[in-house]
Amino acid sequence: MDLLKRNMGRRQFIAAGSLAIGAGMLARPSDLVFAANVPSQDAQGAKSDGTKYGRYITYAVNSEPTDRGIQMFPAVPDLPGFSTLISGRMPPPGPMPGHDAPEKHDNEIEYLIHLGNDPDDPLDLGADVDFFMGKGKWLERYAINKSTAVYLPNGMWHCPWKIKKIRTEMTWVNVRIGSGKTGGGGPPPDAQGGAPGGAQGGMPEVEGLSEAEKSKAKTSNYIFDKYLLSGVPKEMKDPKGGKWIAYTDCTKIAGGALTRIIRYNPKEAPYTIIDSQTHEYGTLFLFHSTDLKDCTDLGAEIELCMGPEKEKHTLNKSALVYVPANTVHGPIRVTNASKPFNFLEIVAGPELPGAVY
Repeated sequence: MDLLKRNMGRRQFIAAGSLAIGAGMLARPSDLVFAANVPSQDAQGAKSDGTKYGRYITYAVNSEPTDRGIQMFPAVPDLPGFSTLISGRMPPPGPMPGHDAPEKHDNEIEYLIHLGNDPDDPLDLGADVDFFMGKGKWLERYAINKSTAVYLPNGMWHCPWKIKKIRTEMTWVNVRIGSGKTGGGGPPPDAQGGAPGGAQGGMPEVEGLSEAEKSKAKTSNYIFDKYLLSGVPKEMKDPKGGKWIAYTDCTKIAGGALTRIIRYNPKEAPYTIIDSQTHEYGTLFLFHSTDLKDCTDLGAEIELCMGPEKEKHTLNKSALVYVPANTVHGPIRVTNASKPFNFLEIVAGPELPGAVY
């Protein structure tokens, strides 16, 4: 999706590290075997400041905004198991340039995560998003106005995608899970689709949908709505201090990566987000501020322990934390908080739930 430069194709603008609100995230599909993610030798080395795991923590920055928003993590480190991570803020009023050309990605899955920043209602997106899934007679059109993580299975056609109106700053997270390295982004070599107006980087040109095709899209009796994760069943109890925004695992969606998205509130601090756990795959944690003036101001202090040594780190800004495969981590505790924040956990593989909240 060409969101930062009108004349730049989707692959190109992601590779350039712009605020790529792109449609794409790598993940192994349900019919493939996930390989356990083993960190590189470099990743296993000690950081020069004397900590072993500090290298896995990246803080958000208030990068120079454009008319399309702020990129919170302009320099993403190598995260084995995750080939792309893009996160930013999109300001009012919209509309914003979207992605018109339908596309699909073979041998991967993807999450397109839309998060609202209403301090009182975590499901209020504060924006209106027009999104298509499927193709031809299977084409479905969705109007997204709640905080939603869109899960895209292997080979799922998707787009056009358009943010039509923004009432309150919206946070965007685009994650791909796969064997490639993080940073460059963009679709894999076998991806089908591309930016309107011509192929980019060898990608075949796929024109945008005509208005006639759009008008034929289903707007009810959906078959793909199970892939729009927003809210959880009533039987899932909210964690202490928080409220569920979205959840999935391989029992909910075959082959689906274990993913938790929770809004935490300041009133009940201190409390524990995670006790202690390990995963067969690399794990990504995101702590996102809801402060509308400063996307880096988390408004909370998070105490994070990593490794069997229980090396302790304190987070007080919006942050990205990567935990290598088979590395014990936790507890993760909110020691004090003055503002609500959004918490995301994404495991790069189809594991059963194992964390204690």
